Amino acid sequence: MASSTKVRKLVAGLGTALVIALSFPTAGTLPVSGVPRIVLSALGSATLYVSVALGSAIHRSYPEKHDKPLDTGRLFTEGPYELCRHPFYLFMILAQLSIPLVLGSAPGLVLATGLLPAWLLLVRIEERELLEYWGEAYQEYMRRTPALIPDIRRLMKQCKANQQASS
Repeated sequence: MASSTKVRKLVAGLGTALVIALSFPTAGTLPVSGVPRIVLSALGSATLYVSVALGSAIHRSYPEKHDKPLDTGRLFTEGPYELCRHPFYLFMILAQLSIPLVLGSAPGLVLATGLLPAWLLLVRIEERELLEYWGEAYQEYMRRTPALIPDIRRLMKQCKANQQASS
């Protein structure tokens, strides 16, 4: 089985480059116009901005070299990792999907959507590596934390608890 490092470089690096390369020359091909097109582009722009900003913040929290679990020195379970096990991947996926929305590119959106199974494969490969390295600690983390899509009820509960703590 391929390592998560190799698959990550293909899916995140090459995948994003291909989405961008395909979306620019095919801009305006989504069959949406007028106000819906403006709204779609605005939502795509906001999603792109937020996902790149948050993804970058998460990436800065890693040590410079972080290809293998032993490179980090610890299991990340706090902050964004309380909401899902792969928040960086979540934001990369959102960025890939939002680029063609901003540009209105139908082929770009098809490609970005087509990359979703590759992201899921990457998650499975990385989870296998993390389980092998962190063992029971990662198994417990998997039991209480979703892989990619945060549990909104849990998020709302945390927000409410934080709000009460600051009052």
